[in-house]
Amino acid sequence: MEKILLSIILGAGLLAGTETSTHAMDGWWGGPFGGYCRGSDWGWYGARKQVRTAQEARKLVQEYFVNEDVKVGKVTDRQHFFEIDINDKNDSLIDVVIVDKRTGRIRSIY
Repeated sequence: MEKILLSIILGAGLLAGTETSTHAMDGWWGGPFGGYCRGSDWGWYGARKQVRTAQEARKLVQEYFVNEDVKVGKVTDRQHFFEIDINDKNDSLIDVVIVDKRTGRIRSIY
């Protein structure tokens, strides 16, 4: 009985992993720790690319929100990340995201 239960649990885990990898192969994955866009400057999900300047961080966030009705606001340079305000069309703050300088990962902190 324990072997059957273990087989079911492992099978379900494998199916869940297949679904996640399918989304990653599409070029975008909006997982629980923020999205990742694939483009000419980026590799598959998990690739590392340093973001060195506020302009690079702004461009990355603008590309991430390209199909959203939002504006990228103030960019603040912190020690390990850039903090970026996301505003609606009326310039009201709706989110604050950070862009990790070492990895380029985008995460909401608001």
